[in-house]
Amino acid sequence: MRSLLPLLFALLFLNTLRAQQDGSYFEMGFLLGLTNYSGDLAEKAIELKETQPGYGLYFRYHFTRYFSVKAHAYSGSISGDDANSSVLNYRKLRFSTSLIEIGAVGEWKILGRERYTKTGIHNFFITPYLFGGIGYTFTDAKAEFYGTPAEGELYLKTFPPEEGLRKNFLLAPVGVGVQADVLERLVLGAEIGFRPVFSDDLDGIRINGNPNKGDWYYFTGITFSFILSDPEKKRHKRSF
Repeated sequence: MRSLLPLLFALLFLNTLRAQQDGSYFEMGFLLGLTNYSGDLAEKAIELKETQPGYGLYFRYHFTRYFSVKAHAYSGSISGDDANSSVLNYRKLRFSTSLIEIGAVGEWKILGRERYTKTGIHNFFITPYLFGGIGYTFTDAKAEFYGTPAEGELYLKTFPPEEGLRKNFLLAPVGVGVQADVLERLVLGAEIGFRPVFSDDLDGIRINGNPNKGDWYYFTGITFSFILSDPEKKRHKRSF
């Protein structure tokens, strides 16, 4: 969280400096949703049985009606289990971990509109958007064997112990979403984001899995945010 604060202060400063000049604005919001995982303990790209709750806080600065930047801090859990796979169930491994993600993404609002008419009336509009950026996630995954003692002895002979696994990862959040500018101070939305971590260590399995295949996790959910500054409305009122 400390590493996120300088970025938030920078966004606040930009908002104060530019708001009265170009109608840009600043909002704070929350995400409530779900997380999932793709990696060595998942046969499918998404295993619905392993879906976990996720949530987070974000701050968004709108430069124009088409472009914005968002800083966020999200939290949740991910898990995987060989029992879900018809191919991997012989290993009898499972894992789970909590995660904390901080990051910043740029957003392109494809159908962005001015929030107010020339007479200062709020425009309700809906726009899809694309986003991409950079982030960092903190985890504590450890794979667990849950077979019988006899199977455990065979497992230790067959698979070497995992050592030197990373716990924290650089990632590249990318995804799509939709925003509804509902009221003067309220914006609702939904998004789905993919998080490649450029590593095979996310689930605590590397040499006993596929070290050439990177792990992923996903955040999807609904968002609701509140406009903290609204200079665009004042600008239209002055021009009228």
